[in-house]
Amino acid sequence: MSDSFPLRPPILETDRLTLRALSVDDAATIYDYASDPEVARYTLWPPHPSEAFTRNFLAKLTESTVLAWVIVFRADQRVVGMIFFHSFNQWHQRAELAFNLARSHWRRGVATEASHTALQFAFEKLTLNRVEATCMPGNSASRRVLIKLGMEHEGTLRRSHRRHDGFHDMELFGVTHRSNHTSL
Repeated sequence: MSDSFPLRPPILETDRLTLRALSVDDAATIYDYASDPEVARYTLWPPHPSEAFTRNFLAKLTESTVLAWVIVFRADQRVVGMIFFHSFNQWHQRAELAFNLARSHWRRGVATEASHTALQFAFEKLTLNRVEATCMPGNSASRRVLIKLGMEHEGTLRRSHRRHDGFHDMELFGVTHRSNHTSL
């Protein structure tokens, strides 16, 4: 079971993006892209069948065991994705990073920019020692983001994650606070 995070998500900003606390009130915007089968293809959730499903999904992501933000373009205040930490272990000073984006914003550096900012926050403010991330073996876009963040591929977790269509392998990536990476 995950520990509770010691704080709620503060606002984080980059040149293009604002990361603000995720709210159940974001359900309509999140549903717009989470219902896309291509967006859900490599996630642990199915394409969202309704806004009510999205509201229930977001309610879980706003619990104290998850530190979740929406990714907002500063120029037009449009929500284009989510980023969050989960599986927090206070004793080991470790958490897992996850993110997803609307398909219209893929291949624009948004996931990398948001993840870099969240990772800095994790090491500097949460004082984490280690951040992990997983992705399905076929998810080459997420794999590229994780490598850009300085995460190292540590192996394959065989049939480790269950979703609506069965068990799946996951690629494990990790980075420690003292890792030799140039991006942080």
